[in-house]
Amino acid sequence: MLLLLINIAAFAQSIKITGVVKDNKGATLPGVSVKVKGTTIGSLTDIDGKYSINAPNSQAVLVFSYISYVSKEVTVGNNKTIDVTLLDATTDLNEVVVTGFGETVKKSDLTGAVGTVSAKQIEQRQPVNIFEALQGQVAGALVVTDNGDPNGTGTIQIRGISSINSGNGPLYIIDGVTSDNANFVNPADIASIEVLKDGASTSIYGARGANGVILITTKRGKEGKPQVNGNYYINFGNLAHLLPTVSSKQLRYYRAYRGDSNNGGNVDSMNHYLNADNDYQQLLFKQGVKQVAGVSISGGSKGLTYYTGVNYTDDKSIIINSYGKKLQTKINVDYQPGNFRIFNSLTFAYQTGNTVPLFNTLRQLFERNPWTSIFKPDGTYAGYIESKRNPVAQALFSTNADKNYTAQYSTQASYQISKDFKATILFNAQLDNFNNTQLNPSSLTSGGTGLSTGGNDLENKFYWETQGYLNYNHTFGKDHAVSAVAVVSMDRQRNDEYNIKLNNYLSEAILNPSAATILTTSTFPATAHTDQSVFTRLGYSYKSRYIAQGTYRRDGSSRFGVNNVFGNFFSGSVAWRFSDEKFMNFSKSWLDDAKFRASIGQTGNDQIGDYNSYTLMNFGDSYGDVPAAYINTTLGNSTIKWENVVTKNLGMDLTFFKGRLTITPEYYIKTTTGLLYTKDLPQETGEKVVTVNLGSIQNKGWEFTVSGTPIQTKNVRWNMIGNISFQRGKILSLADHTSFISGNKWLIEEGGKIGNFYLNKNLGVYQYDVSNAYTPDNQRLTPVGVSNNGTTAAGYTLNGQPYTGTIKQKTYNGVVLQGGDTEWLDANNDGQIDDADKVIAGNGLPNYFFGITNNISYKQFNLSFLFNGQIGNMVYNTTANAQNAFTSTYSPPTVDAVLTSWQNEGDISKYPLFTRKDTRGSIRTGYNSLYLEDGSFIRLSSARFTYTLDSKYAQKIKARNASVYVYGSNIFTWTNYSWFDPEFTNSNPIQPGEDTGRYPKRREFGVGITLNF
Repeated sequence: MLLLLINIAAFAQSIKITGVVKDNKGATLPGVSVKVKGTTIGSLTDIDGKYSINAPNSQAVLVFSYISYVSKEVTVGNNKTIDVTLLDATTDLNEVVVTGFGETVKKSDLTGAVGTVSAKQIEQRQPVNIFEALQGQVAGALVVTDNGDPNGTGTIQIRGISSINSGNGPLYIIDGVTSDNANFVNPADIASIEVLKDGASTSIYGARGANGVILITTKRGKEGKPQVNGNYYINFGNLAHLLPTVSSKQLRYYRAYRGDSNNGGNVDSMNHYLNADNDYQQLLFKQGVKQVAGVSISGGSKGLTYYTGVNYTDDKSIIINSYGKKLQTKINVDYQPGNFRIFNSLTFAYQTGNTVPLFNTLRQLFERNPWTSIFKPDGTYAGYIESKRNPVAQALFSTNADKNYTAQYSTQASYQISKDFKATILFNAQLDNFNNTQLNPSSLTSGGTGLSTGGNDLENKFYWETQGYLNYNHTFGKDHAVSAVAVVSMDRQRNDEYNIKLNNYLSEAILNPSAATILTTSTFPATAHTDQSVFTRLGYSYKSRYIAQGTYRRDGSSRFGVNNVFGNFFSGSVAWRFSDEKFMNFSKSWLDDAKFRASIGQTGNDQIGDYNSYTLMNFGDSYGDVPAAYINTTLGNSTIKWENVVTKNLGMDLTFFKGRLTITPEYYIKTTTGLLYTKDLPQETGEKVVTVNLGSIQNKGWEFTVSGTPIQTKNVRWNMIGNISFQRGKILSLADHTSFISGNKWLIEEGGKIGNFYLNKNLGVYQYDVSNAYTPDNQRLTPVGVSNNGTTAAGYTLNGQPYTGTIKQKTYNGVVLQGGDTEWLDANNDGQIDDADKVIAGNGLPNYFFGITNNISYKQFNLSFLFNGQIGNMVYNTTANAQNAFTSTYSPPTVDAVLTSWQNEGDISKYPLFTRKDTRGSIRTGYNSLYLEDGSFIRLSSARFTYTLDSKYAQKIKARNASVYVYGSNIFTWTNYSWFDPEFTNSNPIQPGEDTGRYPKRREFGVGITLNF
């Protein structure tokens, strides 16, 4: 009875507080947690941002918290209505960061190098994939996107190249489950992204985390009424800029000077087929239209919440008949009866589209004769003419169509055994089905009468994994916090491929193998591999001032021989919050938080073929009429073992001026030993290659991240986040200390940088015959008093002074070089220009790269924009080099080469006399430094201007809030690169920077609307 009276009295003394919670734009926030500090009393805001809570007394403090917003505390006092505005948590130290396997940590307590991207940052980019969402957002993560290609994706490289041949892409963890890619994830469904960069952070993912780990947490439902969010936008894209192409008049001039059989004249001046003047860019490119529509529904009741998102993308790109369509769905359901919790997630993505053959279209823009009509006299599209394809017909009628889908289902069940212990089991299954159909119709063959050719490629990939882990968290007293996790896991992946090559179709409208001739070159490979792991992580914190963490992991991979299946990997990290020390009391007025971090960690890499430790047998051929098998030309090597990546990291986290400025510098050294590489074998062995552990590489770098709020008033707020990364990759050692050339132009040598171009150094073109004159120590002489025919000179000077010493000349294949020939650097000064004179002419990797994001709000208006760039990287323009080979009677060179090539004694040019073609070694296709260009760029990558309706007006259309926006991407690019764009994806990490004719980026502008109900 006494207890009852006390409770009644306490209730009578409580104060009922009501109010509304909004963001800084005036939009109401549903699901905000409202708690009385130091008690269990709490409430949530409803769909209109309203809340009601009983405070015990006027001294009580209400704490308002919401994900991605800065928490706020308000003392009740004499108020009965408390309305609150929450600000974006761009620099909030209490932000929770996911670190994996059920563990989270406050951002202020991190001991490793972790970059974070919020849902709000993603929304401002309007991305259609994970690559666009991350580009320019995280220090140390070099992200390249295929902006133009509607079916393209991108690449992400974290802290440089970790491996020469065994995979350099990061591992993706999506809601706790593993995936090799995140292409199927809709960015609108993402709540947060964490990028784990150092060894201590990634080591818990062991073998698959050597190249960094990207943790993706998708959105979940919150208790309360259903929330419906809709978004639609449409944008229009065009080729960012046109390139100069040779006109018919210029080509006739070029051919006439070369002395070709028709001397550049018209065969028939009355034949319209031979009297066009095409700029094929105008015919091949068009305005692209991209439409994206998405809707999500979330909500729930106590113990049961849900989130469902659906997104549809229809992208008609800037090349005719190039398109992509994508449907993405996500369903998350949380069920929590008491201490038991089940989380189910289902993802489905379907993508279809047509990819134009770039070599037969983009390259032909510049290689096809411009005076040749794209139509035949009868009005049908022409195919071949002068051995060159019709780029418009190739784009319109060739087929390279994809029909791909991904289905992923995962379920997690966890049980809170006690206050300190929680057990979790997880199962995940993912099925990827890739179906590609190709057709090159008969009309596109030479003469238009050849056999139609094509194929069907089908790949089924099934992956499953299971995990079990036990989490422990306990605080002893008030100062000592201990955390631990122990995990066991197993996964398996099987790939089945069916690559069917076809010709002689019964009908080109029926692209089915049963309606064509199946060629013997068809293949049907199948592979599988299994991984097993056990690992643990321990953490300790004293007052959040001294923090330590250690990890041990043992991984097993079926890809290695029986004696090297398992690898052991360790890591450790410490952090010291020195701002809490007494000797730092002087800084309390301006320094909020200061922490020093240090870590070292090991990870493994097994990203090679599934059976490289075995010598395999090939099936499918026949001996006469008898089925036959033969030994594969890849020799198995049972001694190959794990690549080992060790990362050392030093970092600081500094926060100033009540959270308005944060600075995070990082320094790292990442070393890979036991590099897995495919090595060539002597031909007499009967085998071609073998996988070996051949050496080591090292990446060093500095990273700086700065975020701040330069302006913060009642109506105006300006947030800025910038990052810059400096990194250098170096090859420490190679097998047998033997250097080699990769891809005919990249030098792989001990002590060299990764990405070094190994080329002949082009010094220009000899102005006169007598310009080929050097001192014995290889200094170039300047002729004076040159005769009209350029063959004699009155004398020479060296550095402006008369020279009377010995004169040497350069030769190619024993022939003395003359005026109009390319002048090459004679690196070894032997007088002969040959492959021995190749030098390191540049590097395909940037010296540094950066991203700067700004977000400016004024009342209901918001402007966000992103700059990103790369500085110091070189690009080899293979397309221009091929045009200027001067070997083809038909292909026009570049405009610059037509108009400015050397022709007469005394001419000053960078292009040699084209009538000699390559008979005197003047071209050196593939390794001519003339075509090595500066690939540096700065880009205004995206901008979005948004107007958010006042909530009272939004409610008139039954919406919680509404906004409209205009948007642009790839808006401006500042670069000296001469071709379409210096930024493009690259499939081989040790061969960076070669432009072979990539899908051009597009400049896009559009409008959109967002409605929340």
